[in-house]
Amino acid sequence: MELINLAGLLLLALLIRKLVWCLRWLWCYYHGRETPAPISFLPRRTGETFDAHVRRARTQDEEDV
Repeated sequence: MELINLAGLLLLALLIRKLVWCLRWLWCYYHGRETPAPISFLPRRTGETFDAHVRRARTQDEEDV
């Protein structure tokens, strides 16, 4: 039971982190300032993995044509 509580707290912390980022993004957008870079749901994850998949798919499409 304690493990479930710990996992719930971790999930809550990640959701609060994302909510704070969203509120900051909205505030910057509303005031005409540069918006912060997107963050992933999990810390220390970047969009590099997704970008690599997109690049790989584009090169495969170009080779097929």
